[in-house]
Amino acid sequence: MTGAGITTERLRGERPRRDHAALYAQLFGSDDVAATLWPPPHGGARSPEQAHELLAQDVAHWDSEGFGPWLFFEAAGARFAGHAGLRCGTVGGAPSVEVLYAVSPDRWGRGYASEMAFAAVDRARALGLPGVVGYTLTTNHASQRVLEKAGLRFERTLDHAGLPHWFGRLSFAQIS
Repeated sequence: MTGAGITTERLRGERPRRDHAALYAQLFGSDDVAATLWPPPHGGARSPEQAHELLAQDVAHWDSEGFGPWLFFEAAGARFAGHAGLRCGTVGGAPSVEVLYAVSPDRWGRGYASEMAFAAVDRARALGLPGVVGYTLTTNHASQRVLEKAGLRFERTLDHAGLPHWFGRLSFAQIS
């Protein structure tokens, strides 16, 4: 494992802990965030109990994989900025590692999603992963741009949770 924390020019990321439950509830309970992650018919904003389950899943991912999503805070002032990182999953039947991010709505428009996505891609490279994938709703052009800026290239449109998603991939060159 390459350490649990991460820093960028403006942000400090830390591994999720159980005492972050209120931050998970705040972020994933937001109607604005839910519209980008779980639009109808997928339930919208998450309840505090559902947010706690997301936190438990992230803690378990870190425990099993040695990496995962971080909670990011502004380096100056320590204000909560969002959640981003890496998560193992399956896309089209193939194992993959996803770049994911969700920015607190009061921090939107500051470039934090891109900064977090760059940090996740850099960490994936440092871990020696073969590459990363990312997907977002086909209507979420801002999120598509974040993934593209982080180096992912559009591969195809795929059905995820019954909705069309932009799907991109970044393969890291393997040097022998």
